[in-house]
Parts: sequence; structure tokens; C-alpha cells
Amino acid sequence: MRGAVAEASPNRLLIALFLVSLVMPFYFFLGSLRLSMYRVYLLVFMFTFVIRWLNGSAGRIRVPDILMIFASLWMAGALFINHGIGSQFEFAGILVIETVVPYLAARVLIRSLASFRTFVWWYFAIIVTLLPIAFYENLTGTPILLELFGSVLSVYSDVTQSPRLGLERAQVSMPHPILFGVFCAPVFALSWYTLSPDGALFKQASKSFIAGAGVFCSLSAGAFLGVVLQACLIGWDELIKRIKFIKNRWKLFTILFGALYIVLEMASNRNAFHIIASELSFSKGSAWHRIHIFNEAIDDVLRNPFTGVGRGYWTRPRWMKASVDNFWLLAALRYGIPAWFMLTLAGVLVCWKAVFTPLTGEYARARRGYVIAFTGMMVSAFTVHIWDATYCAFMFLLGAGVWFSDPDCTQESGSETAEPKPVRRKIRYTRFPKPSTEATS
Repeated sequence: MRGAVAEASPNRLLIALFLVSLVMPFYFFLGSLRLSMYRVYLLVFMFTFVIRWLNGSAGRIRVPDILMIFASLWMAGALFINHGIGSQFEFAGILVIETVVPYLAARVLIRSLASFRTFVWWYFAIIVTLLPIAFYENLTGTPILLELFGSVLSVYSDVTQSPRLGLERAQVSMPHPILFGVFCAPVFALSWYTLSPDGALFKQASKSFIAGAGVFCSLSAGAFLGVVLQACLIGWDELIKRIKFIKNRWKLFTILFGALYIVLEMASNRNAFHIIASELSFSKGSAWHRIHIFNEAIDDVLRNPFTGVGRGYWTRPRWMKASVDNFWLLAALRYGIPAWFMLTLAGVLVCWKAVFTPLTGEYARARRGYVIAFTGMMVSAFTVHIWDATYCAFMFLLGAGVWFSDPDCTQESGSETAEPKPVRRKIRYTRFPKPSTEATS
């Protein structure tokens, strides 16, 4: 037991260091290579994580592992084909590292319920620490952390954004307010299911409220969409599990959601994506712009299906900006459909295997929190682009779900809804004498 604790302690420290490194806003240059703290972390521990993954410390090699590695190599190859090796070698190398190493770090470091709780606890603690800074930035427009570290180091630029709801958008320690909102969003469901006992409604709601407040401070519709989805899924779970005659609430949810989607498609002259983008947005102009980005960029995806267009020009009207506010669309546009497909399939497989692994008790609760949180982040990525530290957080979160489907990591088994078997009570007292076990002569 002592050996297991001693072995787990370095993992907990590495989890904490990784999460803290993600919210450090300063960087420096090594030649032409920009190194922020999370990149330093990835470079320092890269070979450690790869070796531990190869020697079995993360369990057996899984299909999502292979998909992530091949996706990163495909993205690098697409850049080389479109622009040549010399001009893209540095960018492609960092892209591979930021895609694979955070994923493998999670695979290696999170191998138990205790390590998963450590991850969620540190994630939550960081948001609690940053929330007052975000509130102050909402009210004053002053990015405290950028100014503090900027007095002695190079930091991210202060992004000028139009106020929303009478408030300034909080960037806090990220390159853009959108990234801060997306970074905070997964903690909404993770903290609900992992950091508070089942039925402790106030504790669950208070922790999720803090995560939701962080998302609100960013005033980002994409991040807000992820939280709304998580809240709906949590509400469904908490409500329907109290109805005893409904045996499989998630199968019922899938059927109802599919029916609603079909109704939206058939009853409106807009598709479901257009409806969601229009209605769940702080700005109608932003929603309209996202819809037109998709309509224009998809043509280039279909014209360049295998290697994309790289980081070069994509076909669009002159008045349209070059930014693509859709992570999945940009992956297909830049690197081709195979890269998009492998990234998407890896995420789907991790969630799928986790959902259909028989778990009970706290393992099942943590699993629900993970699947809901990661699903929310995947959906948010349809309306925002994810890069820099938030991209690494996304890859780490993806890898953090693989252990749920590993029987060596989960100590409980059986159906999630299985009831404990009743224990037959033994009669302690009787008027009959206890039979003698001694031999008679």
C-alpha cells in the first residue's frame, strides 16, 4: 500500500504542474521558437511520458492512442505537402507535440479514481483562483495577470473586444477570451459528479456554479453552449434517475434527441446547426458570420479532401476574415478529412468505450461527469477554434477518459444501475444448543 501511494505521488504532482502551466500567460523565445510554460512542460517530460506509455504504464496500447499519433503525423505531412518542410518544420513539430504529448500524459498519469479526482480538483482550484481576476476584468477591462507578468516578461497581447451585456470580456491568462471560457467549461460537469457526494445538491451546484461563472466572464457563446449542454444532460440525469420505471434513461435521451433533431430539420428552412448557432449566441452578427464561414470553407474542404489547404489562403469573399471559428472545420480545412476523421473518431471511441464499460458507485459517477464534460467541449468546438494552452487541455481531457474502460483501473464491476444484493441476516440467538464439534469417545 505504501508503495502504491509513493508511486502515485509523483503523478499527482505532474498533473498539478501541467494544469498550472496552462494558465501561465508569459513566454520567451528560443531562437524563433516561442516557449510558454506549458510547452516547456511538454518538452521536458515528453520522453518520460512516451517511454512510460510504451512500457505499459498506461496499460495496453489502445486504438485511440494510434489514432492520435497518426492524426498528428497526418497534420504535419499535410503542412509539408502544402508549404514545404523547411518553412513548416517548427510549426509542425510543435503541433505534433501539443497533440500527442498531453494525450499521452493523461494516459500515463490518470490510471485510477484517485488520480482522476486529483486532476478535477486541481482544475477546479485553478478556476476558483482565476475567477476574482476575471470578474475584475469584466468590470474594468484591465487584464491584471497580463499587466503583472508583462512588466518583466513577454505575455499574450491584450485582445480588444467589443463589450457584451455591458461588460468587458475576460481574457485572464489566455490569448483570447474565447479560450478562457472553453478552458473553464468542462469543470461544470466534472465537479458536479467528482468533487461532491451524490445527493449533496448544494455542494454540487455551488462548484458547478463557479465553473459556469468562469465561462460567463469570457462572454463567449461557444463556451456558453458547452455549459448549457452539460446543464441539460445533468438535469436529465438527476431528474430521470428518480423515476423508477425508466430503466435506461440515456437510451431514452438518445431517442428523444434524435427525434427533436429530425423535427428541427423538417420544420424549418434552416438546418439544426444554423438554428443552434443563431439562437445560442450573444451576437447575431457572430452567428451569421459562423454560418457563412462554414458555407464557404466546406467547398475548399471538398476540393482538397486529403491534405487540405494548409495554413494558406482559403476561398472566401474579400470582406470575410481569415479566422475560422470552428475547430473541427478548421482541422479538415487545413489538414484534410483524414486528420479530422481520426481526431473525431478518437474522441468518439474514448467516450463510447467508457459509456459501455460496466461500472458502479463512484466510478460510474466520475464516468458520467467525464462523458458529459468532454461531450460539451466537443460541441463547443463546432463554434470556436481551440488553440494554444486550451488545445492542450482538450487533448489531456481526451486522454483522461481512457482508464474508465480499463478493467485493471476500475475496482468495481457490474451494471451502473445494479442494486446491491440483499444480505441474508444470520440468527444470532436460538433456544437450541449449538452442535458440538468435538469428537465423542
